Amino acid sequence: MTMPNALSRAVRGGAPSSSPDQGAALSWRRRLQLVLAGLWVLDGLLKLQPFMFTKSFAPMTLGESLDGAPGWLASPIRWAERIEQGHSVSTMMAFALIELAIGFTIAWPRTVKLGLAGCIVWVPFLWFFAEGLGGLASGSPSPLDAPGASILYLVLAVLLWPVERTERSEAARFVGVRAAQAVWVVLWGLLAFLAFLPANTTPGAFSDAIAENVDGAPSGYASLLNHATSAVNGHGHAIGILLGIAFILVALSVLAPWPAVTRAGIVLAVVLATLIWVFAQGLGMPFQGMGTDPDGGPLLAVIALAYWPSRRPAADAAAAAAALPEGAAA
Repeated sequence: MTMPNALSRAVRGGAPSSSPDQGAALSWRRRLQLVLAGLWVLDGLLKLQPFMFTKSFAPMTLGESLDGAPGWLASPIRWAERIEQGHSVSTMMAFALIELAIGFTIAWPRTVKLGLAGCIVWVPFLWFFAEGLGGLASGSPSPLDAPGASILYLVLAVLLWPVERTERSEAARFVGVRAAQAVWVVLWGLLAFLAFLPANTTPGAFSDAIAENVDGAPSGYASLLNHATSAVNGHGHAIGILLGIAFILVALSVLAPWPAVTRAGIVLAVVLATLIWVFAQGLGMPFQGMGTDPDGGPLLAVIALAYWPSRRPAADAAAAAAALPEGAAA
């Protein structure tokens, strides 16, 4: 048995971190790509809800992007709103088909690059017109909403681009370690900065955000939200500071030379993303038939999982060599 063939078999059988994205065994990177594909398919299916094809959809959804938006951003959003109102059925059908196509092409191994490229092209349009840059240009952007779900899709599309190179995490395999660290620090550092803004440290900042999700929610979930609203009411200043500190710890965790610290930071990131999604984002508000996407919480969690430290390349090679049969040719 030659060394290349032996290594190839060993890698396929027992080293998922160094397996090719399209290998027989589903690699961690491929699993993350499939989660991304599933989120795009869900986005597309949500666009097919009856409410999306009415003339009320644009003022209610695109109108939210206008809150606090400066004139240079508000003007093109109003233009898009008029177009959508005038062609509500064809516009929303086009949106749904595009997003379903992106999801299915990412899910199919032979077209994954096409799907990720489509994601990169489509996201800026959504982020600008549908999300108003995630509220970042408004007077009071919130870490519970910003930087917007759309831009997180783009981040994942870049980080999960298919590549054979082995790195310390899936996020670093395509862009490199330094670039991946920079993306992480900027993302979570931005959330930390927003958490410390005066508008996000008022006594009712977090209770108000949670209370907005109660209407239309199932009774059990509504009860949970009501209890959470009561628990945090009046404590917005302390929660904002604690949340900002937690975001800082997450942002710095990938810079630590110890994998255990990085893993702890990633676990904290997933916990924070889950709490934001459940309490502040209302699970994407699907209960009233008006939710257009699952919101940013799941995307933040998937991004965090892409940074989970893998074994070093040397360790992968050693594991592959140890899997060789005794007496294999060198």
